[in-house]
Amino acid sequence: MGKNKLRGQKSRNVFHVASQKNFKSKNKAKPVTTNLKKINIVNDEKIHRMNNDFVNIQKELENFSKVLTLEPLEKELNQQHHENEPVNVDEATRLMAQL
Repeated sequence: MGKNKLRGQKSRNVFHVASQKNFKSKNKAKPVTTNLKKINIVNDEKIHRMNNDFVNIQKELENFSKVLTLEPLEKELNQQHHENEPVNVDEATRLMAQL
């Protein structure tokens, strides 16, 4: 019985799908790659700009920290300079009177 079923069926062409060509998929792939290239270029520009901004911020912080470290030293030097001068008693009494 099994042999009769095989004789009645026609064999299908196994390679019928492989022999067909599809050009539309290739045409659709090109815009995607160009769009990805554009996105990558834009991202690279943004990254470059952000890196420059961070470098500028770091430079400003360095300058700011230098100024902060110099200010206490200047104040200490001024206080030491004032300690060496003679005390003005009249000025001190006038200031106390204002309080």
